[in-house]
Amino acid sequence: MNQEETNNLLALTAMTAIAPEEIQSVEEMAGFSPEIEKELRSLRETAATLAYAEPPLDVPASLKQRLFNRIQQETEVLDFVALRSGELKWKPHPVKGLMMAVLQINQERREISALIRAEVTVDYPSHQHATGEEIFMLEGELIDRGVTYKAGDYLYSKAGSVHTPIAIAGCMFFVKTSLDDNFV
Repeated sequence: MNQEETNNLLALTAMTAIAPEEIQSVEEMAGFSPEIEKELRSLRETAATLAYAEPPLDVPASLKQRLFNRIQQETEVLDFVALRSGELKWKPHPVKGLMMAVLQINQERREISALIRAEVTVDYPSHQHATGEEIFMLEGELIDRGVTYKAGDYLYSKAGSVHTPIAIAGCMFFVKTSLDDNFV
């Protein structure tokens, strides 16, 4: 793949304009290349601001109603989701050395729930939370703000907070956080 094709693929990924499995493939590629990871993060930040660049359009009520009716017809509403441990799809996290199994993404609330596993000891980059972040330790150790947390420990970081945790090799935790957190 040449540079132009790579750039186009990164842009499509940032705009979620390609299939989820293609996005996953690009994210895996970014996990192995700090340059690609940085470019993808930059493109995603840019894409997130595009909607705010133009004034909102007035949408006719009849069009809104037709759209809502179509969404309701085409959307399967699940009131229960279960994942067995063998069904988890572990993939490289954007931060090298971490693996991630996404449990649920709520686009409406801009939240993600996932399991994170540290393959090696990782100094997670300093980041700021758009909303609160919850972490529940399952295995191993995580160091945050100078305190070591172990299996059974719970951490909550409020919206706007900034921290730089250290995931010790072999640790695994559940996290629920915003899709809009920013590295600082």
